[in-house]
Amino acid sequence: MRLGIDAHVLGKGIGGVERFLFNLASHLPGELAEHHIVLFVDAKAFQNVMLPSATNLEIVPMQVSNPLIERSVMLPWLVRRHRLDMLLVQRLAPWLCGRCRLVVTVHDLTPLKYPKAYRGLTNFLVRRLTGDSVRRADLIFTPTQVIADEVASYFGKASSKAVPFYNGVDQDFFHPGQTTSATPYIFTSGAIEARKNIETLLRARAALGKDFPWQVWIAGGVRDALYREQLDALVKELDIETQVRWLGFVEEHHLVELYQGAKAFVTASRDEGFNIPPLEAMACGSPVLCSDIPVHRELFDPAAIFFPTDGHEVLADALKRLQEGSEWTERRREEGRACVERLSWKSTARRVAAALTTV
Repeated sequence: MRLGIDAHVLGKGIGGVERFLFNLASHLPGELAEHHIVLFVDAKAFQNVMLPSATNLEIVPMQVSNPLIERSVMLPWLVRRHRLDMLLVQRLAPWLCGRCRLVVTVHDLTPLKYPKAYRGLTNFLVRRLTGDSVRRADLIFTPTQVIADEVASYFGKASSKAVPFYNGVDQDFFHPGQTTSATPYIFTSGAIEARKNIETLLRARAALGKDFPWQVWIAGGVRDALYREQLDALVKELDIETQVRWLGFVEEHHLVELYQGAKAFVTASRDEGFNIPPLEAMACGSPVLCSDIPVHRELFDPAAIFFPTDGHEVLADALKRLQEGSEWTERRREEGRACVERLSWKSTARRVAAALTTV
């Protein structure tokens, strides 16, 4: 089999999809040793793509970054030029690919569910063309069963082709350490946007009172400027300005240190496709507290401590219990280690390879 992978986001530093593709490209050649893999990357980001060498992996830079031209012109042309039997793409499948089988990866449906929060050409195309892509696909990959079920809800019969791949964590990179901080802190990370529900964490910190010794440290680039302004106003309203620290975008090597040094990692998201940061935090030995949403339950139960999305008082009580220290805390760490062992990138590649070879 000659397999092509649309990996145009590699080398751009834009989040979870890039992390998935990097680790898939790192491990999949070993799982498909008898097959040839062609990885299509953005020409401008080509120099940033550092992958382990493999005899059956070929990396090809694409000269066009426009998503519409890429799907309508570049990928169909590359399918023919490289004589591909199968093409794996992110979200949107190209047309005019002849007999080449199409595999569509649907990481989440947030642009369809929250159109006002996801603007721009790319998100417009996702809303207009996802249905067409999944209906034409020979196979659909989703990060969880929850997203596979959402695909079923939105697109009906296409769900029979949906297979969860489950993201992983690199334990060589994300691991427990001796990182300490003069100021104890609760850590959260991810894009700053409304569905991340950071206000529940802020309200929980306010409920703990000024004498509680742990600050809240928040890492992540701003995706929704208005939401960030609302959070700033809430911090002032709650009078917790000295208890909150905004870190902005954080490089991976520093992210590891932040996980390692945190007294707890909190994610209060209202909606996720997978949510990698809690898994990375577990790998670094941090106790994890998650909003009680279906994706978090599927992935992190019983390793995480759960709280209602608007339950800041429940979250505050759980943080207080963690601060006091107990066997309950250590049990959560042990369950976290088990969760990390179960969700590795090698396992992701193995699941993807198994599904690809049955299409």
